[in-house]
Amino acid sequence: MQQRRQPVNGNGAAAAAATTAVRSEEQQPLLGQDAGAKEAGTPGKATGRGCYFSLAFSIGSMGLACGSLWQIPNSSDRISLQRGLVLTSLGFIYFVSLTDFCNKYLLETTHGQRFRRKYRLMMSDVLEITNKIVSAIQATFSFLVGLIVCKSTCTKSFVYASHFLMEAYGWFGTAYFMYDIWSMYKVHTQKIADKLHLLRITKGREQGAVVSNGHANGKVNGSKSPASGNNNGSTPTNLHEICDYDGACVQIPKDGRWDFLKYVVTHPVMMIHHVFIGTFGLLVVTYIRGGGHCIYSYMFMMEFSTPFVSLRSILSTMRLKDSRVYIANGLLMLATFFVCRVCMWPYVMWRYSLAIEAASLWSAMCGLPRGCLISIAILFLPQLYWFYLMVLGALKVFLPQKRRPPNAVLPAKSATTPTNTPTPTAVVNGKN
Repeated sequence: MQQRRQPVNGNGAAAAAATTAVRSEEQQPLLGQDAGAKEAGTPGKATGRGCYFSLAFSIGSMGLACGSLWQIPNSSDRISLQRGLVLTSLGFIYFVSLTDFCNKYLLETTHGQRFRRKYRLMMSDVLEITNKIVSAIQATFSFLVGLIVCKSTCTKSFVYASHFLMEAYGWFGTAYFMYDIWSMYKVHTQKIADKLHLLRITKGREQGAVVSNGHANGKVNGSKSPASGNNNGSTPTNLHEICDYDGACVQIPKDGRWDFLKYVVTHPVMMIHHVFIGTFGLLVVTYIRGGGHCIYSYMFMMEFSTPFVSLRSILSTMRLKDSRVYIANGLLMLATFFVCRVCMWPYVMWRYSLAIEAASLWSAMCGLPRGCLISIAILFLPQLYWFYLMVLGALKVFLPQKRRPPNAVLPAKSATTPTNTPTPTAVVNGKN
């Protein structure tokens, strides 16, 4: 890849040589790891044949899951325990093989390697983009299932109608939330590995790049990298932190090790959300309750905003925060998230109060069992927290704050300097 020329100051040719060395070393993690491509075919030539086997497994598992539902005669029939376990197993195969396909496509194919070089993607970037693609696909399925069930059941009975598709995807979709916990953990550990690598290659260089969230971020001889912070507006407070897309900033351990249990403990909101929906929300409610699927269909349609959230994260990883696509997608994300996740449950509770002919919305809520109220709180409160983070991120985009450059130094006031005279700012190329 052709090196971009940067302004050189200081020791002339020596500084230029040092800069070239730094950027050459930085490109190695930024371009990912091509060892798999070299093993798959001739050296230096990407084949990517293995990714299509993963795609075949993914399509095949989805086909088997749909085929197992083909012979169900009535829409109100129940899903048996045996069929549900088969659907969950096929769900694991589908999401794992889809993830494997996306990773191999970006790492082993010619188009994937070209894409990574264009946007200077590290291995953690590839894993995060894959995670978001799978998340968007799952959300699309969930929304379509919710829409079909809503149209089928809400006209019959808002409280008691049922549909086999709701239970079927409850079994199939629970595999995603269990898989996604492990997938996010792998992204997290790879971010740590990439950032530690960048810290090692920039250590001891006065003009080194400031590393932020696993990306090369900061100034290299006056050139600012476009990535900073995480995808929800959080920014690391020092070089030894990374921020995940759920808003949590964590300290990087010195040895680079971060076990699974520690990841679960340091990301409580995301863990509670995934475990609750993956177990109680999608299994206990759909299988044991056996009704009220019109109400649950609205919970599935809450996923309508997820593709916009995923696209925002992907564009941020590709360092396209200044593009019009990023801004337009951000506005759509805020609008859909507010309607589908913040306003959805108040609307559902209002419909429920009308269905049971309650005196008011409050009396309808007070009549719900305590366990139901706790479940609603577990599902609803994280949505408010994430919407709050999105609003903060939007404010930073549309109302940017003017910040003093990090290498600006104010000289000490002398006795002859008037106290009401503004002090000039001295910028000395990163040196005091």
